[in-house]
Parts: sequence; C-alpha cells; structure tokens
Amino acid sequence: MKFTMLEDKEFTEFVDSRPEKNFFQTIMMRNRIQGEGKENYLVGVKDKKNKVIAAAFIAETGHVFMGKKTFESYKGFILDYNDTELLKFFTEEVIKFLKEKNGLRLIIDPYIVNVSRDMDANETGEVDNRHVGKELEKLGYYLNENNAQVKWCYCLDINGKTSDELFKEFRSSTRNNINKTITKFKLNIRDLKKDQLHEFKKVTEDTCDRREFQDKTLKYYEEMYDAFGKDVVFKICELNCDEYIANMEEENKEFNRKLNELSDSASNRKKKEEFKKQLEANENKIKETEELKKEKGNVIPLSAAMFILYGDEIVYLFSGSYEEYMKFCGQYRLQWEIIKYAADHGYKRYNFYGIQDVFNPQGKDYGVYEFKKGFGGYVEELLGSYIIDIDNKSKLYNFLRKLKRIIKR
Repeated sequence: MKFTMLEDKEFTEFVDSRPEKNFFQTIMMRNRIQGEGKENYLVGVKDKKNKVIAAAFIAETGHVFMGKKTFESYKGFILDYNDTELLKFFTEEVIKFLKEKNGLRLIIDPYIVNVSRDMDANETGEVDNRHVGKELEKLGYYLNENNAQVKWCYCLDINGKTSDELFKEFRSSTRNNINKTITKFKLNIRDLKKDQLHEFKKVTEDTCDRREFQDKTLKYYEEMYDAFGKDVVFKICELNCDEYIANMEEENKEFNRKLNELSDSASNRKKKEEFKKQLEANENKIKETEELKKEKGNVIPLSAAMFILYGDEIVYLFSGSYEEYMKFCGQYRLQWEIIKYAADHGYKRYNFYGIQDVFNPQGKDYGVYEFKKGFGGYVEELLGSYIIDIDNKSKLYNFLRKLKRIIKR
C-alpha cells in the first residue's frame, strides 16, 4: 500500500464508487472550503496496481492552539472500515502527513451506520457496526464529546417506489396537510437564485432566533450555491393571498349552491347547519387574509429549505418557517415537492438529516422528529465523531477545554 496525494478526478471516481460517499467528501465542498482560505488536502491510499483503495478530503478547522492546527475529515474517511489493515495504515500515514503540517489533532466522523433502527429508533438487528468504533479506539481514536456534526438522521427509502406509492405510506395527517396546501391554500414553490438568497436567509434567521440556534451566514449560503451549482437547491414556499381568497370565494359559491338546493325538511337541517358553518369559517378566513395582505403584501413567504442533490440521495440540509404561518403547512409542501422530485428522478434515498431528542419526548426538538416521522422512513444512527491526537499538546488542549466547560457551568 502507498499513501499519496490524489488528483481531483481520481478522488471523485473512487468516492463515487463507495457506499460511504457523501456531499462533504466532494470536490464541491473542497472548493467551498478553499474559498474560506483554509488549508486542505485530498489524500489516499493506492494498492500495488495503483488503484485507489482509500481517500479523504481533510481541511483545517480554523482552531489554532500553541501554533498547532486541528484538522477534520468531514464525514470521512472513505474506505472499507472492515479492512482493519487498511484503516490502520491510512490512519498512521495521515497522522505522519498532518504532523508535518503542524497538526494538533484530527477529527473524523465516518458516514456509516452504527446500528440500524426503525422509525421509533428501535434496533432492527440488520446492521451493527459497533465493532468499527472499537477498532478506531484500538488505533488511538477517542469519542468527540463536542461533536458538531450530525450523528442522528432521519431517512426515507425511496428506491424503486413511485411518488404515489410513497404518498400513500405517509401518515394520514401528513397527507391531509399536504393536500390542503395544494387544493385549499394554493401554495406556490419557487426556486431561489444566488441574488435571492437573502430571502432564504431571512426565514432561517427568524427560525434560528426563535429556536436559539446559530444560523449560517448569507456568505455561507452563497458559497454553497457557487460550489455545488446545480446540485444545491434553495426553495421557498409562499402564500398568494389573492389566489387563496379567490379559492375560498369559489368554495363559498359551491356551499351556497348546495344550500339553495336543500329543502327545509328536518332531515336536511343538519346538512344546512354544516354548510353555514363552513361558509362562516371561510368568510372569517377571507377577512383575516385581506388584513394580512394589507399588512404584509400579497405574497407571503411561509417556509424555505436548502437541499443537496448528491449521489443516490437528496439531503435536506437547512430550513426555516415563520411560526405565525405554520397553519398554512408550508413545511409539509416543501418536503412533498422534493420527495416527489427524488422519486421521479431515480434517487434511492431522501435524507431528512439531523434529528435530536430521539429518546426524549419532552425535549424541545422532539417535535421535529415527530414531523419527519409523518413521512414514513427510519432513524439512522451514524458511527459518531472521533478524535486522534497528532501532537502531545493535544492533551493540554483537551484539558483546558474541559476546564472551560466546568467553569461555564
């Protein structure tokens, strides 16, 4: 085996052939990181036939301690983790390589399943890669207690299924909400161009402020747009007040027609009361929407989302929704649009990406998990984030970080 730097083409060809492939380990992501001026490398291992058998995109994180740098292989390495000899060789060679680059420590978080689970996060017994974590620990890796990367995902298997088949598998409440966005609310979906990303940022910023998360910068979204090109999509879901009002007025015409056709017999009394209630409800909604139009304008943004299209999957990466417009179910419509697109274009999986509070129904993010469960699918627990020390100063660095956390408490 030979450790070596890799050219863009050979790196991409190898990564695309592997089940661990993911958008973090791509030339597109490398291009975005380079835009930040961060030191980065494409490294790999070749066998005696000069065939690539391991690869990784590695970049500095920006953390410097006593002149030493932390490096990370985002959702890497890309290799067969059951080949313990290869894993050992690659690890040792990467450490040597980064030591020459003033490395302090290396963080990896392999894009492989730890334990397979169902939608309720119960273990299924189909996949168990816990031995990989133990193998990493034998090589000197240890669990990253401050993991910033996603470990728990929610995914939907769409391989070979039509969009109609998938829709039928959604919860009835999810189907109803999606149908309302199409037939009643008449919501519109619009793709955003680079010079329109401030609209996306406005929605995500409002959401992050409400949920006490830190949003990405507009510059980050613009860099992702530039780096991924056609493989990244920013969508916004909007309510057109005039279209919604017109639809309710048409509904009322139909309710009035049915009312006029009913006789005053006792058997029709209940039906007439129901139609009158629906008429009144629509009239109230029309008035509310007219007031909303006066205050906010005719077109109201409800939700926005960013999706990465890579390999066999589409990843739902970032999103936001205005709390005051949740009743219009914009977030449901966005999900349905991209799931339908994925099924219609031959993708094998839709990845809702990160979930939290999986085992805590009282947690503040459990509702997000429940929302995603409404589309069917399953929980995916990834292996997790691991650190390996490159320089002895890493032990002092870790001690000081722990001390800082204790003081903050």
